[in-house]
Amino acid sequence: MSDPRARRQARQHLADRLILEYAGAVPAGQVLAAVLRAEQLLQAYHPDEGRRMALCEELVRHRLAESLTRRRAPRLVIAS
Repeated sequence: MSDPRARRQARQHLADRLILEYAGAVPAGQVLAAVLRAEQLLQAYHPDEGRRMALCEELVRHRLAESLTRRRAPRLVIAS
């Protein structure tokens, strides 16, 4: 999958799947940006494209889950 077009299609396919999964919870642009950042970050460390896309998916899922958890976490208010 060293073809740039195939890489772009794989990245877009991953982004599309995650956008559908997180629809209503995370804006589509945020999901796409997370996929692009993760893939760019991993590119230097994982030359194998298949493995890189799998790691990219794991990383993006983790980051999106963290983001959702932080947003939904109850705020502790100390009454005086």
